[in-house]
Amino acid sequence: MKTRRAPSNLPYVVAVIWLVFTVSLASWWLSVGLTLTNRHRMFMWEGATFIVMLVAGGVAIVLTIRREHRRRQTVETFFMSFTHDLKTSLSSVQLQAEGLREDWPESAPREPLDRLLQDTVRLQIQLENSLFVAQPDGFLLRERIDIAAAIARLAQDWPELMVTTRGAEQAQADARAFDAVVRNLLQNSVVHGGASRVDVVMDRIDGHRVRILLTDDGRGVPAEQLSRLGQPFTRIDETSGTGVGLFVCSQLVSRMGGRLSFTSPAGGRGLSVTVELPGAES
Repeated sequence: MKTRRAPSNLPYVVAVIWLVFTVSLASWWLSVGLTLTNRHRMFMWEGATFIVMLVAGGVAIVLTIRREHRRRQTVETFFMSFTHDLKTSLSSVQLQAEGLREDWPESAPREPLDRLLQDTVRLQIQLENSLFVAQPDGFLLRERIDIAAAIARLAQDWPELMVTTRGAEQAQADARAFDAVVRNLLQNSVVHGGASRVDVVMDRIDGHRVRILLTDDGRGVPAEQLSRLGQPFTRIDETSGTGVGLFVCSQLVSRMGGRLSFTSPAGGRGLSVTVELPGAES
């Protein structure tokens, strides 16, 4: 499965065009100068030096672009390999913790085990966010996604959160990116909003797009602060995080051809998040 876009040749094309243009301009200047003055030798050496410097600068730019491209490929390969191994280990820890929770004695305190599961989910989300931030131009697939089934599957990571869904729609999006968006939104509702319930409503817009409205019963966000949601490293209050999770949501939805917006529900409590995505054709 393809996970990232092929490297762009645009920087090389721009460097070659710049090199050809500047060298041609210098050559024209040299030829004109030699015809308009008797000081041929001075113009010949100055023009030749000018052309040599331009060629050297162009070659240096191409080599620098190539070296930077190779360095970036190396970093991305290492980061993807590292995150894949770490995600596998975290998934194993989560499965074992869930198995322990099922066999946990009713009389024994469950708080340490619950915290372990919560921290495992939080680390998985942060790791996935870091991977998306490190690959802002990564390739995203177009897949048919059953929205209600995906949300029900992801909501199992927050057993204390009641998630209800209404509607049955399918979106055309990248499954991994869609999972990351939903996980970040549910995590934001639980951790930063203190919500105990999230209601999800799905419907069609103009016959070609799907609208997903997620509304929680948490503390909510002041109306004047809604425009700041989705900005990285922005704290709304002392209980909010760094904003990277919502920033990743906004970027991924945009890259999938959709739109993300935040509103305050009627009554002033809680937060409503609207996700618009291309709908899957029947």
